[in-house]
Amino acid sequence: MSIQLNQNDSDSDKSELDRFDQLMSDDVICISDSSDFSDDDAQPSICNDLPQPELPFPDGTVKLTRMSGENKSNDCVTLTDVVQPDKLRKALLTTFVLDMEWLKPHFRAHTKLVIVQSYNPNVEPQGVLQSSDGLTTIVNPEFAGVKYPIMHSKIMLLFYDTYVRFVASSANLIEIDWTVMQNAVFIQDIRFDGSQIFECTQFGSTLAQALRDLSVPDPVVKQLDHMDMSRVRVHVVTSVPTSRARTTYHASAYGMARLAQITRQMRRESAVLREINPAETDVYCYGSSMGKLSSAYLRDFYCCALGMTWGEISRHTRHTFSSQDAERCVKVGFHTNDQGNSNKFGPISRMCIKCKMDMFTGTDFPSSSLHKIEPAVPRTLVHAKLVLMRTGAERRHGWMYLGSHNFTPGAWGWLNRQQTSLTYVNNYEFGVVIPDVCYETVFGRDSITWCGAKIPLPFKLAWTRYKETDVPCFSD
Repeated sequence: MSIQLNQNDSDSDKSELDRFDQLMSDDVICISDSSDFSDDDAQPSICNDLPQPELPFPDGTVKLTRMSGENKSNDCVTLTDVVQPDKLRKALLTTFVLDMEWLKPHFRAHTKLVIVQSYNPNVEPQGVLQSSDGLTTIVNPEFAGVKYPIMHSKIMLLFYDTYVRFVASSANLIEIDWTVMQNAVFIQDIRFDGSQIFECTQFGSTLAQALRDLSVPDPVVKQLDHMDMSRVRVHVVTSVPTSRARTTYHASAYGMARLAQITRQMRRESAVLREINPAETDVYCYGSSMGKLSSAYLRDFYCCALGMTWGEISRHTRHTFSSQDAERCVKVGFHTNDQGNSNKFGPISRMCIKCKMDMFTGTDFPSSSLHKIEPAVPRTLVHAKLVLMRTGAERRHGWMYLGSHNFTPGAWGWLNRQQTSLTYVNNYEFGVVIPDVCYETVFGRDSITWCGAKIPLPFKLAWTRYKETDVPCFSD
């Protein structure tokens, strides 16, 4: 993969480091071989025809984090609901911010954990370390040549006797992300048999690439061989810090370039997307941090979201679709300053919404694309990171992204406009694209469905353009 550095380093994501608080205990003392994830008694053989175990979420589901004071709901989960500690054997977790004192009680004392975390490479070494009790392995991934080191991915692989729970979310492993900030969580339970090797799928291959890019030890990655991923329909999107100093890239594309690969594939596989009309397609982008955006950046992202180059869009619309039209089709959702100040959880919630005033007041900032969102839970703030592509005359069809990518160049990267090759990415990120979703309004209520199942959203689908008096929720 050809990597060219853009000189505009990720100033937009530096503010995200404000949330980073290193809480790893001092008893990390020795190198680990992650042998606790090896299955020495496995007898691999190719086999896909065994009876399927009963799985809670065999086809995948989307949940929201249950906020403090809210009633139980089928749409919402706590971390305990996700982890199921009484059944859990071992787990791989990744997080930007880690609070071990809060996290540990969510697991049984003898559960083995491998945790990939963000860290300061000027203070701590890259590598794999193990706690003195041998139960917790900490992975510090590669940050060679990165000005603002951010490992922002939120992945879980939770191992039970007969299945593995795959989780992609926007929630860090800290209390506020599971109690006072609304986050989105994708969960799919995948059959696991340590004595079998299952046929490799595209999802399995891209997940393995993502884990290797994160420096996850190979014995952990090899566990994917024993997972039957034939029922997984979502697509993996990853970002890694691109630098000439980086040793290895395991995937062919990252960030926006990877999104373009996925959307092109979905267009080949879907009659609705194959005949997409750019003039009837909108892209809704929400994140809890907003970066240094520009009109050109919105156009590039729009092209990737449609799986088309700008030349293809121009030819498809017979040159009647302008750059300004593309900019108008990208809706950037972000909390207003008034929403930040009036949220019921106060400063602890507001501090997690990041935007710098000098970015908003910049000459090229596309302020006309800013939209106010209405949270599903009144007077709260949304920490989820979502992209909703809606196409057709009634905007009923499309896809949905869910994961860790904020709508920032540091997360999604910049593109070389002449080709879909990535030029610069600052962060590690991870998420999934859910294909073939349907957007509807039923009895006056917004609804998204996927394969007949409801997808809950942390906000209403109807976004409103910023008023003249509205400004983003600025970081202190």
